[in-house]
Amino acid sequence: MSQDSAMIHNRAMIVNNLAMLVKNKCNVSVSLGGKETLLTVLLSINHQESTIVLDYGSSEYLNKKLVNIKNPHFNTVFNGIQVSFHVDHVRKSKYKGSDCFMITIPDQLYWYNRREYYRVACPALDGANIEIVLTEPNEETSLEKKQAYALAIARIEQKLIANIQTQYADEKIAWQRAYSKMGAFSKSKANIARQKFEEELEAHPAHPSTKLVNVMRFNLVNVSMSGCQLINIDPEFSYYLPSGAFYHDKLLNLPHFKIYVSFKVMSVNSIVRSVLDPEANEFEDHIGLEFMDIPESIEGAILRYVQDIERQSGLLDSL
Repeated sequence: MSQDSAMIHNRAMIVNNLAMLVKNKCNVSVSLGGKETLLTVLLSINHQESTIVLDYGSSEYLNKKLVNIKNPHFNTVFNGIQVSFHVDHVRKSKYKGSDCFMITIPDQLYWYNRREYYRVACPALDGANIEIVLTEPNEETSLEKKQAYALAIARIEQKLIANIQTQYADEKIAWQRAYSKMGAFSKSKANIARQKFEEELEAHPAHPSTKLVNVMRFNLVNVSMSGCQLINIDPEFSYYLPSGAFYHDKLLNLPHFKIYVSFKVMSVNSIVRSVLDPEANEFEDHIGLEFMDIPESIEGAILRYVQDIERQSGLLDSL
C-alpha cells in the first residue's frame, strides 16, 4: 500500500478511528527529539470542539518539553494497524479535575492499512448484496453474448418464481398456525376468506416484478473498505463475472442504506462441493471485487457498516 492510500483525509473517518483508539485506551508515543519519547494515552475526543484529551505524563521534564515542541508526531499500533498523526502543538489543560494534554483533531490520519485488507464477514440475515442489471442484446451483439443473456434471463425468472412460491408457502404456514388457535366461529369465517383468497390467487397468479426480470443479485460474503467478496451459486451468471471485468455505478444494498459503487473483478475462486455436506451448493464461485474511485461519502458509509458488524459480533464495543 502506498503512503497516499493509507492517509485518511475524511474528517468523519478520522474522528471514528480516533474514537476507537480512545475506547480501547491505546498507548500513544510522541517523539521529543533525539532518543526522548513520551508515552501517553488518548482519554477523550470531542468532535464538536475538535479536541482530543491525552493523559498527562509522570515526568514534568518531558511534559514541559512536549508543550514546547512544534508539530509533534504521535504514533501507535491498533490491532496490527500502524497509526500516526501530527498536530500544530500540545497545550496543558484540565480534564475531570486533573492535569492533561489537549490537542486539536488532526486534519489527516495515517492508518496503515486503513482496514482495506481487514475484512469482516457479512451476516447472512443482513441480505447485503450487489445488483447487476443486464442490458438486452441488439442486432450487433455477438451470438455468444446473446446466448449468455438468454441463459441468465431464464435463470433470473426461475429464481423469482421460486421466491414467490416460497413466500406463498410461508404465508400459508403462518395462516395455518393462526387458524389452529381460532374458535369455531372464527374458523368458519376464516375458511370462507381463505377460499376466496385461493380462488383469486388461482385466477390471477402472482408474477415476478418487471423491474427485477433482468437483475442479477449476488450476496456479499465479506466486505472491507477496499472491496468485497461475492458468492455466485448460478453458473448461468458466470459469463458476466470473469476476472478483470469492470462495472460502473452498480447498486450495493446494505441493511440501512443503498449506495452505488464501481468495481473490478480481481479473482474468481470455484468452491469444490463436499460430498459430506448435502446442503452444499452444486455450484459456487467466490468473486473478489476491488472498489474503484470510491468517493469519501461512500467510503464513510462502508466504514459504518463494517463497524456495525464488529459491534454486533463483539469485535468492537459501542462508541
